Amino acid sequence: MATLRQLALKGRRQKRRRCVVAALKGAPQRKGVVMKIGTTTPKKPNSAKRKFAKVWVPFSKKTVYSHIPGMGKHFLQEYSNVLVEGGNPPDVPGINYTLVRGKKAYDFCIPEEHGRTRKRSKFGAFKVAAINKENVLVKYQEDKELVDKKRVKEMEKLNYAARKRNRYRIFLLKKKLKRLVIENIRKVNAQITN
Repeated sequence: MATLRQLALKGRRQKRRRCVVAALKGAPQRKGVVMKIGTTTPKKPNSAKRKFAKVWVPFSKKTVYSHIPGMGKHFLQEYSNVLVEGGNPPDVPGINYTLVRGKKAYDFCIPEEHGRTRKRSKFGAFKVAAINKENVLVKYQEDKELVDKKRVKEMEKLNYAARKRNRYRIFLLKKKLKRLVIENIRKVNAQITN
């Protein structure tokens, strides 16, 4: 313990708290470049595979480990541009940052596959406007003669996606349906010419 003389001469100094998010240099977010992607396991009572990315922050010239949020595929790879913010998964030591999802200027902007309705701002999910199911059906049922089993299945999937309000899934299914229609038209043309 310090003596009164020591305290009179030097006084007490407060301990400096280590900054957990030093790589951000006081900013709420910073741009980063993905160097490596991997998975790790959480601390004792929990059991899972936690996705993480090793990110280089050019502004502070520091390399940090950040958590990849959200469910499903993230489509990130080496040299992807991402936005990094502070915040960690509490059961994974050593990961003190999180990637921001859904910002269009960066490569981590693809929404989750399942169409999130809650906590959308946290995971960058879009608010999808109500889809008129009749319009979707009428558009692809004009040529009823060419409708086969494959196409009916695709229509059911499209209706399901419309009910779930998943914009990205609807876009993919529409593309697939157009391809099927073109294939059917070619088959019919080939039969006519033969």
